[in-house]
Amino acid sequence: MRIQGNSRMSYTVITFAPVQGFIENSRKLRDLYGSSFILSYLAKVLCEDAQRYFEYEKGKSPQENDPVISPAVINVTQGTPNQIIIRGEYPEAEAQRIFNDAWRTIVSSCQEAIETKDENKTWNYNWSRVWNAWGNYSWELFYFCGGETITEARQKLNEIKHSRSWVGINWIGESSTLSGIDEIAWPGMTDQFNPKKDSISEVNQRIETFYQHLSDKFTEAIISPKEQLSIPELVKRLITLDDVAEKLNIAENEYPSIQIPRSFQDISRQNENSEDNRWTGWFQGDGDKIGDYLKSLNTSNEPKEEEENLNKFSSAMMKWGEYFKQEFKKEIQDTQLKESKGRIIYAGGDDFLGVLYRQQSKITAQECLEWFYKFPDIWKQHKQKITVSVGFVWAAPNVPQRDVLQHCREAEQSAKKSGRDRIALRILFNSGNHLEWNCPWGLLKNLLTHYRDRNQLKDEQNWTHLYNDIAVLESRHAFTREQTKVAEALFKAYFPSQFWEDIVGDDNYEKAFNHPQPFQTGILGERKNYTNKNGELELENVRKDINNWVINLGKVGFHLFTFSDKKSKN
Repeated sequence: MRIQGNSRMSYTVITFAPVQGFIENSRKLRDLYGSSFILSYLAKVLCEDAQRYFEYEKGKSPQENDPVISPAVINVTQGTPNQIIIRGEYPEAEAQRIFNDAWRTIVSSCQEAIETKDENKTWNYNWSRVWNAWGNYSWELFYFCGGETITEARQKLNEIKHSRSWVGINWIGESSTLSGIDEIAWPGMTDQFNPKKDSISEVNQRIETFYQHLSDKFTEAIISPKEQLSIPELVKRLITLDDVAEKLNIAENEYPSIQIPRSFQDISRQNENSEDNRWTGWFQGDGDKIGDYLKSLNTSNEPKEEEENLNKFSSAMMKWGEYFKQEFKKEIQDTQLKESKGRIIYAGGDDFLGVLYRQQSKITAQECLEWFYKFPDIWKQHKQKITVSVGFVWAAPNVPQRDVLQHCREAEQSAKKSGRDRIALRILFNSGNHLEWNCPWGLLKNLLTHYRDRNQLKDEQNWTHLYNDIAVLESRHAFTREQTKVAEALFKAYFPSQFWEDIVGDDNYEKAFNHPQPFQTGILGERKNYTNKNGELELENVRKDINNWVINLGKVGFHLFTFSDKKSKN
């Protein structure tokens, strides 16, 4: 048996990132499935090789001898974090070798899947050099071994990541129609183009014919004939096929297609009858300040305690991700979404992405909010003292899916930047314009369910009057940096007066900020974002953002609570 260390324990920390960012640049839902699987599979390969290196046999060796501290659970269909922490000295050369072999297997399997579909040998495939280049230069693996604590090892790894060294892939020709980043993949992509003899239109026609061929062979659900993809984009699509996944030496229940419907037509938001076009709700979330939380657990600075805490945290979050995916549909049965076909796209721990929709009839934004009122309790199931930030996008039917996903990412980041522990509600119109309002979780349900129209009846959720009042006041430039009195009066006209005192407080606005003791999440987030170099509040900026918070509450509330009764022309 290999010794994992001597009296002075050391740790190996590994992570990896795509050179061109092609994983993060996923523009379609199926791309996200493929991306999540690729990241998880590569992490799984590294973890299992580390266990093999230290002669740990799962199910036979004692659990405490497992050299892989984090991730505590490896699940390629659910999602696995790609920062790996190993007890002992796991050689860098071994990690690099096993990682490169795994990625090359993915790439070559996808290339083979395309070429074997051409039974009649219609195409002359002169593209192996480019596929090999992507197999060799797509990723950068970051490695550090040493440090007496996990925290020290992780800090050293972060320093290494700042000085990246990678090889880019040069290319000439037209770029992918999906991302516009890399060259279109087709059999003649390495052919020399002679402008005196060759016609650009003829080349384009050959590319179109090739993608029609791919669409016919793999179905339009996998590759649309209207698309012209790069090699990494093809890999993200084709890895979701069983024929490709089975070449990766994984169990059948780990195939990515387990989580993928044969097509995404049930999420289609457009119908032949424009009256039936459906809005859908998309959400993306991530745990807040995980690194700081893990540091706070290690009060004794003992390496063993740090190991145990990290392993328990990793296990708790991975189990929560599994629970969230499996129980998601059960959870929404208790709300107005009971006929929804909502789906969690990935939940690899503290980060997740999902969609709320209904196949047979339209879903409303208010029904989505009913579920989000319950989400804080769902989040707490992991029993870790961390908060979560979520971006929710209520998307119009004609917005391209790639734009919806981009807005999901932006809304989540907006929730983070606004102070964390909150949800960013974003209305995304067909025109591409959007409205957004951020709200702390602890305030969301109580505030929105206590809206009352001018007749003071709580049950009448007609936001039109508030929306119109805001429009008139904005046209008169009533909201200024010098005061919040107009916003206060407007707020108190439609919500209980005490709410303003609880949310904003007096003219010092202290209640509008986050406070750690006692724990409170304010609508403006961190106080330091509104102070000058002397630590004094810049009150003009505070007032401006409080005014904007009330304005955006009225505008977003109007669309969220009445959209099912209106037909947007935006």
